[in-house]
Amino acid sequence: MTPLPIFNVAPKRSLGIHVGPAQVKLVEMERGKQPTINNILWEATPPEAYVGNRLENPSALASTLIRMLQGNRIKTKHTISSVDGSEVIARTITLPNMPIRELRKAILFETEASLPAGTGDTVLDYSIQRTFTSEDDNAEKVEVLILSAQKQPLGLLVEAFLEAGLRPFALDLTPLAAHRAEKRSSLIAERGTDYIQITINDKCTDLSIIFEGEVRLIRSIPIGSVGFVDALGERHLFDAGLDMGGGYKKPDEASDVTADDAGEEDMGISTRDEEDLEFGAFGEDPFSAELSALTDESLSHESGMEVDELVKLNPLITELVDETLNTIRYGQSFGKERSEIGFCVMNGYFPYGNIFVKSISDKLGIPVIQGDPFSDLVLPESGYKEDLVNYFAPDFSVAVGLALRGIHQFG
Repeated sequence: MTPLPIFNVAPKRSLGIHVGPAQVKLVEMERGKQPTINNILWEATPPEAYVGNRLENPSALASTLIRMLQGNRIKTKHTISSVDGSEVIARTITLPNMPIRELRKAILFETEASLPAGTGDTVLDYSIQRTFTSEDDNAEKVEVLILSAQKQPLGLLVEAFLEAGLRPFALDLTPLAAHRAEKRSSLIAERGTDYIQITINDKCTDLSIIFEGEVRLIRSIPIGSVGFVDALGERHLFDAGLDMGGGYKKPDEASDVTADDAGEEDMGISTRDEEDLEFGAFGEDPFSAELSALTDESLSHESGMEVDELVKLNPLITELVDETLNTIRYGQSFGKERSEIGFCVMNGYFPYGNIFVKSISDKLGIPVIQGDPFSDLVLPESGYKEDLVNYFAPDFSVAVGLALRGIHQFG
């Protein structure tokens, strides 16, 4: 793994940017006793940026990022983004616990042996998930998530960030970032530490088994939010403003960040090129109505019309539920330990809010709760549309988790 800078000081502010073929979501976060959200931005991905599920035109994406940053006077450069589970081969291995230097060598050896290394066209990485005592021999073991991803898509994503004037520090795995944001929520803490997380991305859904509070297993299936809105004959709701100006801006502070401040934020973080990037370690045509016409009734998504519309999604919902149940069964019998998956956390973009969640819950036979990534974060008292931010909060789980990693505050 790429070594961290000698002075590994967490920056004062960081950007978490979750990019997909349909949406670009950006959260700017500031370090503090309670992390503070300075900006929440959400725009459509330019159609010319992606061909299918793959980024092919980084300059088009860079133009969108530049517009988002300049339009909201964001000076923060330190950036962390993510890769969806469908872009990564992930496996879990178990090793005897040993001194860290020997453990790293053993992990790298097992990673190269267990994952396809290609001919220099892939990136291999790992994340230590947990240390536990084996029931077989009472020995202390280490569970490690090992990862392999193609280098070219990562390089194009990094190229877009660099062209936008950003300093990409790391690429995370989407479900890991979502879990980092969600585990802070009291709704999860009061229910237990064994559950399944459903993260609905633009073109895929990542299913993650959480065991004893840590990600233990990740599966990715080819069902995404784009499929949902296509089945409904609609498009994603790209909020032209979670406030009136294209995102939330702190009115008293957004324009006060100077070039010196921006440099101070990144103290200890050197500029990196594609080869040095740390991989792991782990507007228009609105979806339901003009934003100004959204009322409390429509935001509740409890109307009979929406129940009727949800029927159009039955084939996709059935497939999603079947794959989730298969993942739960596999996760519960993973090794000799048995986890009891008592509930589900759903984040990402999904239509009709509570009605969609209730449909999934009824079919799974376990409680399903919507993601709450803004839990324990300081949000502004004014200047943004609180009802919309709260309603679409699950779609920001990944971006929030990335920003939390950027300022090194994980909760």
